[in-house]
Amino acid sequence: MEVMHGDIAQNQREVTIKRFKEGKFQVLVATDVASRGLDIPNVDLVIQIEPPKDTETYIHRSGRTARAGKSGTCITFYMRKTFELIQKIEDQAGIKLKRVGIPQAEDIIKASSSGILKNLRDVNEDVLHLFEDLAKVLIDQHDGNAEKALQVALAYCSGHYKQKLATKSLLTGQEGQTTVQMSVQKGRLGSANCYTILKKFWDPRTSDQVRNMKAFKNGLGVVFDIRS
Repeated sequence: MEVMHGDIAQNQREVTIKRFKEGKFQVLVATDVASRGLDIPNVDLVIQIEPPKDTETYIHRSGRTARAGKSGTCITFYMRKTFELIQKIEDQAGIKLKRVGIPQAEDIIKASSSGILKNLRDVNEDVLHLFEDLAKVLIDQHDGNAEKALQVALAYCSGHYKQKLATKSLLTGQEGQTTVQMSVQKGRLGSANCYTILKKFWDPRTSDQVRNMKAFKNGLGVVFDIRS
C-alpha cells in the first residue's frame, strides 16, 4: 500500500502512479489528486470514505475503475448527515446506488477467512504425515465428526475463536442490537401501524425496546432495531 496527496512532490506522485500501474502494490490511498486526468487500467475497486459534495467529483472518483469497457465496483461510505449527498448524486447522475448495510461480524470473518484456503494450497504434502496423529486425536475429540474437527481447526487458524460473535445493528452499527424487517405484500404498513401491531402482539418488555424505526419509501414496511 502507498499514499498520494497534494503535499507529495509531483515527481514522487509520478513514481507512485507508475508503480501502481505495474502492480508493485495493490492498494493506493489517495485524495482527489488521483481522481482526474490519470489513465490507470485494471483498477477493479474504488472506495470513497465519504460522498463528495458535487456529482461531477463522484463520477471522476468512481471512474477510476471499470476503464475501457471493463467492470468494476465503487463503494461509498455515508452517514445520516451525508445521506442527502447520496440522494443528490443519484438524482443528478441518473443512477441508482445499491444500499448495503453495515456488515455483521460473521460477514467480516467469512470475507477475511477466504484467504485461508489460498494459503492451504501452499502446504507441501511431504509435511502432512507429521500431523496425522494430531488429526486423528482432533477427530476423536469431536466424536468422529471430521467436518466439525476441520471447522474447529479453521476457526483457530482465522483467529476468531475465543468468544461468541456480537450482533450489530444494520442501521447504526451499534453492538447488541438486531435489525428486524416487517413488511406486507399489499396495502400499506408505516411506522404507526407497526408500533400498533408490536404493542398488540409482543410483550411490552420487548416492544418498548424498539429503536430507530424507519419506513420504506414504497409504504410496504419498516425496519427497526431491537436489543439482541
